[in-house]
Amino acid sequence: MPDGSLDAEVLSVIKKWMERPQVVVFEKNIAPHLSIFITKELSKAGFFATNVILNSELDSEIELELASTSASIDVSNFATRELLKISVESIGDTISLTTNASTIVFKSEEEFLSGFLEYITTSFSFVRIETGSNEDTRDFYPETVVYDPKSGKLYVTVPTGVPLIVVPDYMNFIPATVTMDGSFYKDKVLYVSEKIQYQVDSLPLLYTGYSILTDNYILNLRTGRKEVILSVPIFGWDKYIIYADGSISDVSLTWKLKVSNTPLDFLLVENMLYLLDVTKNVYVVNLKTRKVIFAGNFEEAVCFDYDERRATVILKSLKENYVLSENGLIKVDRTEGGFKNDFSTKSLYPCLTNIKDFGFGFFYDDIYLGNSIFYMFISKGVLNIVTDVGTWQVEVKKQD
Repeated sequence: MPDGSLDAEVLSVIKKWMERPQVVVFEKNIAPHLSIFITKELSKAGFFATNVILNSELDSEIELELASTSASIDVSNFATRELLKISVESIGDTISLTTNASTIVFKSEEEFLSGFLEYITTSFSFVRIETGSNEDTRDFYPETVVYDPKSGKLYVTVPTGVPLIVVPDYMNFIPATVTMDGSFYKDKVLYVSEKIQYQVDSLPLLYTGYSILTDNYILNLRTGRKEVILSVPIFGWDKYIIYADGSISDVSLTWKLKVSNTPLDFLLVENMLYLLDVTKNVYVVNLKTRKVIFAGNFEEAVCFDYDERRATVILKSLKENYVLSENGLIKVDRTEGGFKNDFSTKSLYPCLTNIKDFGFGFFYDDIYLGNSIFYMFISKGVLNIVTDVGTWQVEVKKQD
């Protein structure tokens, strides 16, 4: 990490974290989302967690001894304090948690999530920070720092309970809100270009040249008039926008078509929109003609999938799978390798985003994205995920 990237703001945030009592967490076979959970819970309690991944090929006790004296862990600010250490290990469905006091084995991940902090606070004999009825703990955290190794830059973002997020090489990170047209929004200013900027008091989603679509209204730039929107845009896909009430429009906002109830999952293939709503109705819309060419109800429908090799859209359900087309649908053999149902209850709709919601944060693959997702859109094959931390960009994965 280059020293030149450590500006005053970043150093100030690092100092805030280092002023907290430190807990070294030794992890063995712990999933990345659980590692983030541990960090966030300890941050909530007023600690600064340092996570050490144990190498399963070496003896844990030896590694514990080596890691506790490792020069990579800065304990200079804790000379008068005892460095606290805990060990967490996953074996099968169980998760064991060891402190200097004792060891407890949680029988499941759910049990671990609900009992971790209570056990830690009891073991360390301190009073947990109470944050009020709204459980908004952001004021109790220092800010989160995002490090992008590709550029060597560090960005100070909002407090999330996680001290540091490292951007993987297959993703881009932008420390601002990116709109569907490619503008940037930061500190209530929408930057369309160097010469064109607008003060906007609501989250902007799209700049059209003559209007700004936000999550609350459409601002007419010619008249200055704000038109309250009846339904919030939830997803953008190249030239089209999908709304929370099941409507669709183009990005010029010149037309709008009511298609369904609240959308659950959807796919856009060429000029065909495949949409599954919360009442399990399925629609196929020809976006060129703006007409619904297929509609049906599938009570156990779960999600859509796209088979790249067969160039077919598949509707997955709990019992049957179907190939959808403008001519109708055909039941397919679920035993074929290309038609396996592997939908996770943690998966976020639309399924093609590959995002999971664990209740304490959103993740793409194993990367923590933030605590909130404001909206998402696809532009030229790139998925943009706008979160409280910033905007994450990644190429849309092709299905097998």
